[in-house]
Amino acid sequence: MNWENEKIIFFGAGKRKEVLLKFIEKYGGFEVVEIWDNDSRLWGNKVAVNDYLVPISQPHKLPKYNIVIVPDVYFDEIKKQLVENLNISESLIKPSNYLFKNFKTEMIDKYKDSQDKAIIEICDYLQNHELDMFNGQVKNEYPGDMFDIFRDEDKGLLYSYWMGKKIYLMSAIQNELVAKEYLCGLCKEQDENSPHSYDIDKLGLTSQDIVIDAGAAEGFFSLQIIDKVKKIYLIESDERWLEALKYTFQPYSQKIVIVPKWLGSRNDEHMISIDQISKNDKVSLIKLDIEGAESDAIIGGEETFSSAQDMQVVVCTYHTTEDADKFCEYFRSKGYRTELSKGYLFVGGLEVVKPELRKGVLTARKKQENL
Repeated sequence: MNWENEKIIFFGAGKRKEVLLKFIEKYGGFEVVEIWDNDSRLWGNKVAVNDYLVPISQPHKLPKYNIVIVPDVYFDEIKKQLVENLNISESLIKPSNYLFKNFKTEMIDKYKDSQDKAIIEICDYLQNHELDMFNGQVKNEYPGDMFDIFRDEDKGLLYSYWMGKKIYLMSAIQNELVAKEYLCGLCKEQDENSPHSYDIDKLGLTSQDIVIDAGAAEGFFSLQIIDKVKKIYLIESDERWLEALKYTFQPYSQKIVIVPKWLGSRNDEHMISIDQISKNDKVSLIKLDIEGAESDAIIGGEETFSSAQDMQVVVCTYHTTEDADKFCEYFRSKGYRTELSKGYLFVGGLEVVKPELRKGVLTARKKQENL
């Protein structure tokens, strides 16, 4: 990739700027000439970027460069400030995913001859929009005010309600706007048109189902099905979520087992396998969203997947380029019917970003009556 650097201004000197600066350092394409912030205590400081220093300053009239607003959650407020107070043209104010500009150009060129209707629609969308995870495929709006955020003073955690049930958030999320944005993002992921949807309604769950939810995070998936199933193993290795999970699922303690480990191919103090869990319970549904470790978890379920008579597996396929084809081939070889979610995702938050579209979720099913 040999992209010419565009000079830009960052608005926002908080922690998220470090993530975006690392992105620029890795992929190039941009040169940050200034960082603006409303906090006067930061003015005059400098931030190291590659081999140069970038000053933090008070926002001022400088319409020559595009301005990238770093904190997405405050985008509308900052944009209004820039337009009304500094008379800066809206055309110069960009969201953080503007940094994907060069990936967008490469992607449109890469898929220009595609005959896939979904890809054609995405490329059409990108002609007038910035590249993001869903690229216009999710039509429904999920405004922040759809969630009321509360604080549990005793536990020191924020919480809201989903499907009439309390859902707690990790202690690192202490800002109401951030909490709303996080929860709305979950709804968008599970929209009926989202390539990331687990399509829960099609799973046909019953009171006899025993579930493994690997990559449970805040428990959004399991909270939706807890009333329908017999038991759920919540597998979560991120310690920041464990406290929140405990409180969210406290009313269902007889149905829930929280396992503070990775799901993988071995069994030790840090990891547990699908086959190990299946020795204790007849698992019938497995959800895998574990940040690229899905392959290892599937290896650890070889005996379970081979011997199962009734099994459904919902596995994310967007973490690497090869996952969709690899997982489809694996489960078909075991006698499962496979179905990929509609549409495609662009994945910009992983270790390696590529100008490509990926299938989001695979559902594999094996039913006794079909054998």
